[in-house]
Amino acid sequence: MSQPSPKISVYRMDDMEWWAGESLAACVAEGRRQCGDDCYPDDDDQHELGDEDMQRLTFIDEDGSRRTFAEELARRIAAGETFPQQFAAEDW
Repeated sequence: MSQPSPKISVYRMDDMEWWAGESLAACVAEGRRQCGDDCYPDDDDQHELGDEDMQRLTFIDEDGSRRTFAEELARRIAAGETFPQQFAAEDW
């Protein structure tokens, strides 16, 4: 019997970056592993995005195509990508 897939959510890390993973703690830990302990300091504004934000926020691909955050997350999960991962940033 296979294990159910973990719920993957998108988390606001700061005012310019979002990560996707099983929990905020997992996203912060991976972010710090990648860029150092000073990255993603504890912030009361770090949080899981709700359904409204997932439909409102827009992901813009390198080719200019646009998707909602919800559509982009579904695409990455269907592609079998590994989480946690950086999801979006305003300066990309």
